[in-house]
Amino acid sequence: MRQHSTSRIKQFYRNFKIGTIRYHVSSFYLGYLLEIWNFLSKTLVANHEPASKFVIFTSGRSGSTLLVDLINSNPAIQCDGELLKRRVAFPYPLVRRFERSSKKEIYGFKLLSYQLLNVQTGIKHKPSLLDTLVHKENYKLIYLDRENKAKQALSIIYGFYRGKWHNEAGRDSSSVPPFELDPAVFLKFLTELDILERFEKSIIATYPHLYLSYEKDLRDDISREATMRKVYEFLQVPYVATSTQLQKVTPSELSSMISNKAAVIEALKGTSYAHYIPSLERM
Repeated sequence: MRQHSTSRIKQFYRNFKIGTIRYHVSSFYLGYLLEIWNFLSKTLVANHEPASKFVIFTSGRSGSTLLVDLINSNPAIQCDGELLKRRVAFPYPLVRRFERSSKKEIYGFKLLSYQLLNVQTGIKHKPSLLDTLVHKENYKLIYLDRENKAKQALSIIYGFYRGKWHNEAGRDSSSVPPFELDPAVFLKFLTELDILERFEKSIIATYPHLYLSYEKDLRDDISREATMRKVYEFLQVPYVATSTQLQKVTPSELSSMISNKAAVIEALKGTSYAHYIPSLERM
């Protein structure tokens, strides 16, 4: 078990250190190839105009996959995932191609803030994509926030370490041993999430939108039902009971995730992230 755990830790830090380069190469080349493929493959079927459209703007590990899954429970809606997770030459025409190839009356997709800020480098004026979607194409905007950035950072790190981001009911959900988290890595993730949050808030401030919080609106079954009623009302579609097979990946207890809980919490003291300490101590 010790050797297995050590191997996972080494692999995690190796991926973290080279992840930016690896992702850049993948985004740069694979994104363009997939863009060409999608344009060619969807040309003959891209002839439908949905009656209503929306975009979910959010950051990673904020519950957006769960929200998309719940929305897709409605037979009148198609909500795609991250269409712009790889760099493309023509972001809006690509979105338009997916939109028009949908057979549903309501179409939406998910846009992560880092994809707009860092991946789609061809978009020089970052609000221009949402300007086009909201003002010219009448897209409705749903903003999904995760208020506890410390837990969000831990969820991202744990996903990288585990090599798996989601569980589905009935599938293997075996746990992995806790690992020792470098506090400097944790602080770096928190800094990045701070940058993304400021970017998100500056973007959405200029558009009418539906605000959702992971903690208040998606974390438990009771709040999810009320949330989906809000979402359907916002999209002007009749309510339909929703369900999901997705299960939480991140352990509820911090000590089940990392082996140096005390050291990680200690690293937050005296920083602008110290207000997250009580929530981590309760884990």
